[in-house]
Amino acid sequence: MDQNRLNELEQVEEPFLRQLERLGWRVMRGDKYDPASTLRESFSEVIIESELRAALRQINPWLEEEQITAIVHRAQTPQANSLLKANEEILTLLLEGWPVDTNHQTREKSPTVRFLDFNYSANNRFLAVSQFKLTVPGTEKHIIPDIVLFVNGLPLVVIECKSPATADPLGEAVEQLKRYANRRGMVEGNEKLFWYNQFQVATYRQKCCYSTITGELEHYIEWKDPYPYKLADIYTEGGETVNSQQVLAQGMLAPANLLDIIHSFTVFASDDKGRTIKLVPRYQQYRTARKIITRLKEKSSPAEKGGIVWHTQGSGKSLTMMFVVRAMFHDPSLNQYKIVFITDRTDLEKQLGDTARSVGYSLKKASSIAALKEYLRSPTPDLVMGMIHKFQENELRQQFPQLNPSDKILVMIDEAHRTQYKLLGANLQVALPNAVRVAFTGTPIEKTERTFGEYIDQYSVRQAVEDGVTVEIVYEGRTHKGSVTDREQMNRRFEDVFSAVDKEERQLILDRYTWRAYLEAEEVIRDKAADMLDHYLEQVFPNRFKAQVVAVSRLAAIRYKQALDATLQQKIESLQANGGSKDDLELLKGMKIEVVISGTNNDDAVYKPYTDENQHERVIASFKLPFDQTNEAGISGDVGILVVQSMLITGFDAPIEQVMYLDNVIKEHNLLQAIARVNRISKNKSCGYIVDYVGVAHHLREALSIFDEKDTDEILSVVLDQSADKDNLKYIHSQVKDFFSRYDADLRDIDACVDVLADEEVRDEFISLLRAFNKAMDRVLPDPEALRFVYELKTLSWISESARNRYRDEKLSIRDASRKIREIVDEFLISKGVDPKIPPLPIFSDAFKAKIRQNKTARAAAEEITTAIREHINENYETDPEFYERLGEKLEKVLAEYRDNWDRLAKELEEVLQTLEKGRSEEKNYGLNPRTELPFLALLKRELYGTRDLQDLPEEDLNRLLTTTNDILEIVHRETQQVDFWENYPAQKRLKSFILNHLLTTFRDKPEFVRNRNQVGQKIIELAMHIRS
Repeated sequence: MDQNRLNELEQVEEPFLRQLERLGWRVMRGDKYDPASTLRESFSEVIIESELRAALRQINPWLEEEQITAIVHRAQTPQANSLLKANEEILTLLLEGWPVDTNHQTREKSPTVRFLDFNYSANNRFLAVSQFKLTVPGTEKHIIPDIVLFVNGLPLVVIECKSPATADPLGEAVEQLKRYANRRGMVEGNEKLFWYNQFQVATYRQKCCYSTITGELEHYIEWKDPYPYKLADIYTEGGETVNSQQVLAQGMLAPANLLDIIHSFTVFASDDKGRTIKLVPRYQQYRTARKIITRLKEKSSPAEKGGIVWHTQGSGKSLTMMFVVRAMFHDPSLNQYKIVFITDRTDLEKQLGDTARSVGYSLKKASSIAALKEYLRSPTPDLVMGMIHKFQENELRQQFPQLNPSDKILVMIDEAHRTQYKLLGANLQVALPNAVRVAFTGTPIEKTERTFGEYIDQYSVRQAVEDGVTVEIVYEGRTHKGSVTDREQMNRRFEDVFSAVDKEERQLILDRYTWRAYLEAEEVIRDKAADMLDHYLEQVFPNRFKAQVVAVSRLAAIRYKQALDATLQQKIESLQANGGSKDDLELLKGMKIEVVISGTNNDDAVYKPYTDENQHERVIASFKLPFDQTNEAGISGDVGILVVQSMLITGFDAPIEQVMYLDNVIKEHNLLQAIARVNRISKNKSCGYIVDYVGVAHHLREALSIFDEKDTDEILSVVLDQSADKDNLKYIHSQVKDFFSRYDADLRDIDACVDVLADEEVRDEFISLLRAFNKAMDRVLPDPEALRFVYELKTLSWISESARNRYRDEKLSIRDASRKIREIVDEFLISKGVDPKIPPLPIFSDAFKAKIRQNKTARAAAEEITTAIREHINENYETDPEFYERLGEKLEKVLAEYRDNWDRLAKELEEVLQTLEKGRSEEKNYGLNPRTELPFLALLKRELYGTRDLQDLPEEDLNRLLTTTNDILEIVHRETQQVDFWENYPAQKRLKSFILNHLLTTFRDKPEFVRNRNQVGQKIIELAMHIRS
């Protein structure tokens, strides 16, 4: 067992299993040659049928055997034809059950069978299985997930463990989980395992993260609070500090919590690109929903039951509201509540509609005060959605009468800091005097705010960044602080108008403009638009992210579009003339700059093209899509820059947006909401940018002065200026140089640096440093400070790709670096004869042999041959286990014997390579085909006689071995002639039975072999499957 696998087992997998056992799970450790070790008859079985049958009887004691058989069949045969649809169908089965014809005990017609008992967790069967081996359908291969968690025989959670010593343990674990689920575009796993999956876990103990079957690496996050448990409730082995893995296990996998998460906190939704995704809660969402439920049940007065939830923007407040509704519906003491949402989030409407349908409520959408009053009067328990932006302010100022005195009403208010909500809130206090009010806000409550009571839960912007839920913000100021009268200087640094806003309108800027007229002036907008487009094309567009411009007025927004369109055309012409990238040119020619502004009845004609709400929907849908994608409605992602005045600054989620160009003075809640437009996570999005053209950057603390100083400090801690990024880049650069210096290697000596990376642990450290350096460069480029390090960027990529080829380690590939980095290094690497897109050469090809001869040193040749041989043995081991095991031992012996003699080692390794290429063709074959039959003889010999050579066996033993091999080959050949044999489990079971009977009859005198015959039979079946393919 290699060291990483040992670390993984001892430090990660086994501690996880022991903790699960303490939490009440039965634990079973799988044997990779014996499906019975995991209560199955075959490795093709995904559910554990005996467990499911026992649970169905336990939960539904009236079921009869034929009904149980029908239910088991239903659970194994979803009607859907895709993984995601099948998963959604199975979740519905788990939540709603399945009807059968009759309860024969009570004569009830169409009673519902429950798969899980959500009310009494002890009435379920919790089983954790390690090393759960599964066949890959249609192939000879297998997958072996580290831990699979079964509830009532259904595999609801898959856990992949990695050694902490691995370079990128989390990334590797997530990649493995995607492989198991066939999510990498090829058949390499078993999708059926993931029909039942509610979430999956990737862990290396110090960091343990989870996501669902639709999650990518950036969506895997930690569960940091074991609520309702406390950290002190977690048992630690040997007095160690509580680690990430233990917190997740306690918080998500304690049986009652797991059932609760599945029951009330698991939903399907649409992402910003319109794709269906599966979501389970983040820890703060679960904690908050549970706290609200507890307050509703345990507190006495409406004021005590209500309060404030401050969860920073981008952390999923809307979904938290959905979870509260679902949890209330599933609680008998709360499912008669009327629930009122007050929001301006139109995207909440679909989520609310889906939630309402799933819990049997009706959704009533109030787009006027009159409609809202009517719905509030109704005594029925339902969901009411008040669309605040549809309400007229003069109506809000008119006092409501008392509409409903019930104390079974919960009002949830989204973004509760807004003036309209304060007006409506006062009216709702009169209209619903006994209702409970919970205010959700993405920004801190003002120092003077006392309307909604105390905090129920807080989740700050710093926590969100640390959790990987949002990215940091880099704030770039484009204004100067002093007086500038020189026109040319003004073009380079724009006027700071922040401090002029609250002063008299007649205070002039540049002795010419009021501050608003300055921000609307066409020549000023033209200069700023050119600066914005320079920044966008250099900093943001290379990674294919998008931008938003916030203008001071609707007129300024239109002028920005005109200026940006004209500047973009000039940029395209310049790129064409100077031989710009073909891909860039193609996208820029098709890229659109659009305006989204509100309209009024008396608008001039100039505004009409930009105020149509239907057009807004199309523009926003296009903006949210990647440039090269088209959605189901035929809308393509060609909108690259959105220009707005006040619309889309709040309540608008587009992870593809990386930069906001701010040319309007906004403060307080609006400023925080604007900043949050660029903080959503997306692949290769290392940060968000706010580029400030009005001077807010110089007055951030002043702009946030209404908030408590502690809250302001927290906010400012994640708003960085670019100097912090530059300092970080210098620091990481020095770490990279120190890394190679430790091994007496110089970056100018590529071969010496590649030699340093021979050891996997050293390689893993290098990979971590390189990724950090690439990320730091991505954030600072194209600033001149980063250009100083471009030589090192290219050199390190060259070292990495050269080492990837020599050591056949795909973790060294730079293909996942950001596009901005790839544009710099790809052409350089190809000029050096290293193409990141081309995999290492096949081991037996002439090109590989020629490359070995061209190596500058014997050490390079020896290491390249060694890794190629090891890779070939690992990939082909199952087609002839005895041959490859023997060759692997020979390889290790040669490496040990000639470790310090590179020239001799290279020659000896070439001989091992020749042996590998010849295979069994030169061995004595006893009349058997060397490729398809001799491996069976060798397998039986090893199981019976270990490493002894066939020629050394007594003649009687050899003859018995040869006769048995021929008999087994004949049985295998006869039975596998059946059409679809390898997809037919009963046929495979019959073959195994024939083999076992024959082995038992022939080798009764070998008691140890007879005891292990089941594993031997499984190995023979698997060998037949591998050789057949």
